Amino acid sequence: MEDQLKLMEEMDRKFKIGDEVKGEILSINRDEVIVSLIGYKVDGIIPLKELTIEENLENYISTIKVGDEIEARVIKLKNEDGNVVLSRLEYEKKEALNELEKLYNNKESFNLKIKEAKEKGLTGYYKGVRVFVPLSQVDIRFAKDRSDLVGTELEVRLIDFSFENPSKIVASRRVILEERQKEIEDKAWSSIKEGDVVKAEIKRFTDFGAFADVNGIDGLIHLSQISWSHVKSAESVLKKGQIVDAKVISADREANRLSLSIKALTEEPWSRVEEKYPEGSVVLGKVVRMTDFGAFVELEPGVDGLVHISKISHDRINTPSDALSIGEEVKALILSVDSENKKIALSIKDAE
Repeated sequence: MEDQLKLMEEMDRKFKIGDEVKGEILSINRDEVIVSLIGYKVDGIIPLKELTIEENLENYISTIKVGDEIEARVIKLKNEDGNVVLSRLEYEKKEALNELEKLYNNKESFNLKIKEAKEKGLTGYYKGVRVFVPLSQVDIRFAKDRSDLVGTELEVRLIDFSFENPSKIVASRRVILEERQKEIEDKAWSSIKEGDVVKAEIKRFTDFGAFADVNGIDGLIHLSQISWSHVKSAESVLKKGQIVDAKVISADREANRLSLSIKALTEEPWSRVEEKYPEGSVVLGKVVRMTDFGAFVELEPGVDGLVHISKISHDRINTPSDALSIGEEVKALILSVDSENKKIALSIKDAE
């Protein structure tokens, strides 16, 4: 009995937490796998939850059988039955850490399945090893809530790694997207020059215009370049997703600035104004704005004529609004045309 106890103690001393051991599968039960440890006189058990990562468990069990050799790590020296408790999962994690270290050093990308979304970012697991993706590294454009990505696989690249401290394994999807975006932009910039007419998809609006996508490049259509007529807001004329023809009026690759113009593809309305609106003719127009001294009547987009307050009505009026309203259609006599200064004088009362 003393010899037996001494032998058990010697066997216990051979093990330490974290040791990697090999064994032969003796049986596969509902809750555990029993392993005969090669070179030792005690058995080891692997609880099913320590066999592999959860999503692979059912498949993994179907691939092993009694008599197979299996490798695992010691996580407890002795349980209630005197057996060593092993973890195949921890063994896999070490292998996974080795793989991640190689991926980090080689700056290689890999797929990461996202398990949960938290305030500061997304958490996923690579073969049982936790990998964190900060919110700022999820996409090129920042978004506070990315719970829509839970359950999906993201292509990521490690930007921080520590073998000793696995909690500091950090990945980025943004660096990959930025590289791809740059490739697209470089290709697009190489084929764009001033004067080109391009197809542009309206993406978003600002107070000063609209941004449109041209082969992966953001181009600005300033309010002043949408139409020859006055435009208060880009949304009032354009729609998100709309495809428009536009002329490249400026292309600066170094500053990454592309300026587009829709109106440049239409004739400058004042170029033939004297030909189109001869003096002495009666024209139909729309009242678009009023001042103390008269009303402006739009003859066509970009071409307004002024009706002086004295030329609005035969009756005496104090303000143009006494006789006119915005949007009203009126007939007017063309009194004079000055194309150089872009001025047309009209008279409503003389057209009656």
